[in-house]
Amino acid sequence: SGVTEEESTSVEEGRSLQIENLYDNQIALLQVGHISLTEQLVVSANEFKAEPTETTLSALKNSWSEAFMWWMQMEIYNIGVVRNSFIHSQIHEWPVNQSFVEESIATETNINEDFIVSVGSSSKGYGVMEYLLYGSSTDTEVLAAMTTGENAENRLNYLLAVANNLQTNAENLQELWSATESSFKERLESGVNGSQNLTVNAVIAGLETIKITKLEQVINNPASPELRLEAYYSEYSKEAILANLEALRDTYTGDFTDDGFGMEEYLVEVLDRPDLNAGILMAFENAITLFYETEESLRSFAENDADKIVVLRDAVTEIIALLKNDYSSAASIVVTFNDNDGD
Repeated sequence: SGVTEEESTSVEEGRSLQIENLYDNQIALLQVGHISLTEQLVVSANEFKAEPTETTLSALKNSWSEAFMWWMQMEIYNIGVVRNSFIHSQIHEWPVNQSFVEESIATETNINEDFIVSVGSSSKGYGVMEYLLYGSSTDTEVLAAMTTGENAENRLNYLLAVANNLQTNAENLQELWSATESSFKERLESGVNGSQNLTVNAVIAGLETIKITKLEQVINNPASPELRLEAYYSEYSKEAILANLEALRDTYTGDFTDDGFGMEEYLVEVLDRPDLNAGILMAFENAITLFYETEESLRSFAENDADKIVVLRDAVTEIIALLKNDYSSAASIVVTFNDNDGD
């Protein structure tokens, strides 16, 4: 192949530095933070159930938004054994199955965590909590539905059961990652099963998900934004994508610490491609800046001028082109994600 022994060692060392940095300084720490936030979410849900007031509702909404936005940093790491477990879909799937949720609340079903475990992914998780907390026009309507409304107790029980299940799944996800830490760090081979290959594909898949699922579906279906736009009810759609993009950029740079080693260092120090690195960094910066400078919510765009979402979609597409074509070619990455994956 023409690769010397010294160069081959450098490639393996680069892969090892990249994967260890990603696990130790990002994935592992995100798990700890997520568990803490879901624990607080359960506390806030219990306090709201015990005393449903505007104050406890506001506190619960804050707990939900903090945990949900934290999850937006984590959802891109759906790889390997974790991906095969389908646990990510148990934590967040959208759009939610509103009809099933409402039908369950309207019955005499004993709604607890065991019930939530038994239902489909679109009937639990962060999306369902958002629907229950933000689906009505005002906080007054939310409070009425959970205090004096028909089946108010079941509605409260559903809310609390979903919060409990989120905490359980946060703990289960950490256990999965802890159990596979060694194999994740040790799989330094090239090819589809190597951890570097899985990581680069996760970044590409995360960007494709933003482009196709979180933006393009809204552009192509302007008549039903509530079914296409993530976090439609809370209007956190733009902020959720920003959290995705910043986590994806950090995974590329490896800058979880001051001296982090990521895809960027591998490209520059191992493959000697500073030119390509500069282009990728600029594409990330352009997209992130564009989202920050977008003052209106994506819900407003979706309902009034979906064409404005095209500009955001195109900025994400530029990053995808550089990673999916140029970076993968330079780093000998086998791209397994395609536009029809629907992930």
